[in-house]
Amino acid sequence: MEAGRPYTRLLRRLDSVVKLSESDRLGIAKLPMTVKNFANGQDLIRDGDISTQCILVIDGYLFRHKLANGSQRQIMSFHVPGDVPDLQTLHLPKLDHTVTALGAAVVAFIPHAAFKELLQASPSLTHVFWRESLVDAAIFREWVITLGQRDAIGRVAHLICELVLRLQAVGLAKDMAFTIPWTQSDVADASGISTVHANRVIQELRRLELLEWDSRLIQIRNWDGLASLGDFSADYLHFRKSELAGVAG
Repeated sequence: MEAGRPYTRLLRRLDSVVKLSESDRLGIAKLPMTVKNFANGQDLIRDGDISTQCILVIDGYLFRHKLANGSQRQIMSFHVPGDVPDLQTLHLPKLDHTVTALGAAVVAFIPHAAFKELLQASPSLTHVFWRESLVDAAIFREWVITLGQRDAIGRVAHLICELVLRLQAVGLAKDMAFTIPWTQSDVADASGISTVHANRVIQELRRLELLEWDSRLIQIRNWDGLASLGDFSADYLHFRKSELAGVAG
């Protein structure tokens, strides 16, 4: 498939977990997609909305979040190019959380009707996207463990490890470096800590020389040390072994 198409990162993402047939790749390429740009902090779909289309991240980042007690934000996941963060809306169209752009983002909207037609025509793609939903659930379980049992620095270390592997799986984060337009408040809300505590954790990760964290640019200097600190194992991401072999090695 041609590089630079809206579906390019999606194919790369799916190839990281299963080998796609040419007919399935062509089916994905033929999906109708409406490309739109979103500004930092702009909601794509909100808690309580009824969805009629799925979101494919083309460039930039999205995050899922929900408010507790009406004002306390909990970020539940980050999404990178190639992700379809609302795949569940094919069967559960009413949103129980909000999806928002983290920095400027480019996404493609795929109508549910076209998506379902593709899946009905291809049992193998039905399997692939069902598997994607299961991996999404595995990531949620790991986040529950992180928030419930890891300390603050371990939570942030684990988050960085996860993001760099997911980015590498779609051809990004080369040389263990990536840019992400988040604030310390975003890190805090994803890690269940205060913004002040997030600042202290970032400073400690720098002091330990595990990574360089310069505003939006993160460069991992010691993968083994960072993974150890975060109690990180990539098993829950369920990459193909051939994909994982060259990642963070």
